[in-house]
Amino acid sequence: MNGHIFKTDRLSAGYDKRTVISDVGITVPDGKISVIIGANACGKSTLLKALVRLIKPGAGIITLDDKPIEKIPPKKLARTIGLLPQSPIVPEGIAVADLVGRGRYPHQSFLKGWSREDTLAVARALDMMGISELANRSIDELSGGQRQRVWIAMALAQETDILFLDEPTTFLDITYQIEILDILTDLNQAHKTTIVMVLHDINLAARYADYIFAVHGGKIACEGAPQHVVTRERIKDIFQMNCKVISDPVSGTPFVIPMGRHHAGE
Repeated sequence: MNGHIFKTDRLSAGYDKRTVISDVGITVPDGKISVIIGANACGKSTLLKALVRLIKPGAGIITLDDKPIEKIPPKKLARTIGLLPQSPIVPEGIAVADLVGRGRYPHQSFLKGWSREDTLAVARALDMMGISELANRSIDELSGGQRQRVWIAMALAQETDILFLDEPTTFLDITYQIEILDILTDLNQAHKTTIVMVLHDINLAARYADYIFAVHGGKIACEGAPQHVVTRERIKDIFQMNCKVISDPVSGTPFVIPMGRHHAGE
């Protein structure tokens, strides 16, 4: 994997005339796992969508290797940046391998159709996600956890240096959440893939992230290593929640214990 500089300067974005994020300036750590956290409706997903051009920024600039991404042809950009959106639309009746194969589109052209490398890339992605035996099954037949693995496999088959994921563990039970985050960590460690994802669970974010961007009120409230961001004071400011922060007995990373109204004095 090649190293890249992906950054924003004074980025603002939203929907219609409503601004959701404003004046955001970040640099994504290359070759690391970054997680965007924040309360509901704070702008986490809006930020990620703006970063990958799903929505057009109202102001500011996003650059990849010092070049504005709007000046990079979409297919060329898709060979460097991959995306797993929050609620992808499933084509009716499509087989698992065919859906994963759609991740190879950026590598193909009118003159270069399906290749042996495409076949190998799909096989690698299916194997990494542990779903090779599902290759010929219709995605309509799969459970929610299996479907999520298929979508991630499609993103992996794209073989990009940077991968964005919008809440990849939402609606999954804890077993699937851990498995998916472990697989993404394997990908990062084996290939130095830069991973940026939105997560709701603060403790999973603290355990799996090298770097955290905390969003509050449409702005970056703080950023840094989990030990820097996940503190009692900052969690209270960002989530309006009283808590205790201890050391995760498994990973040694910060672990948030919510207090709640009935235990606030304990």
